[in-house]
Amino acid sequence: MWSSQYRCDEHGEVSPYRTAVSSREQALHALATTSTVPVWLPEPMPVHWYISGVGWAGDERTGPRASALALAGPCPLGGPAEMILVAEAPGVGLGARLAGITGLDPQTLPGAPEAKVEAAGHPTAMWPLAVPPDRAAFVGEARGVWLWLVLWPADAALILLEHLVLRDVRDAPEIGERSFFGAVSEHLPVAPSSVR
Repeated sequence: MWSSQYRCDEHGEVSPYRTAVSSREQALHALATTSTVPVWLPEPMPVHWYISGVGWAGDERTGPRASALALAGPCPLGGPAEMILVAEAPGVGLGARLAGITGLDPQTLPGAPEAKVEAAGHPTAMWPLAVPPDRAAFVGEARGVWLWLVLWPADAALILLEHLVLRDVRDAPEIGERSFFGAVSEHLPVAPSSVR
């Protein structure tokens, strides 16, 4: 039967995925006004870090069901680092794709959480995931959806030893407006595609 959903031969119905290529500032503003999930941004931003990419999954009918903000800056142990913050409704699969794991959502989370962030004013436990050795990934739940932090290289996870405070740009658009944008992300896929 006829359906307006995006379809993939392998995964069935999927959410189309896009990234801002030229005007990331305008894309962040638009995402903050249309997203059905949080658009997480550290406030304050870690020292010498900047926004390096903006991505989302969803269409005009449903609105973005996943948001991804890429940040770049110095790694605590030296060299460059990148972190992607993903908020997504269950079943979208963007966080899992970026983390390099199979499936759409995290499976059973092992034991106790190993990190904590503050998201929208609430302490949020983050569980580590088994991912490829070039990165580190953590997942938790905030505002009723998944919160993923994926970091390159793996030792960039040391930044979570700091008190990382995340705010939803939907609640505070001014933090997006005063953010600094820099070189384009190496890890946020830029080609239009579908998630899952």
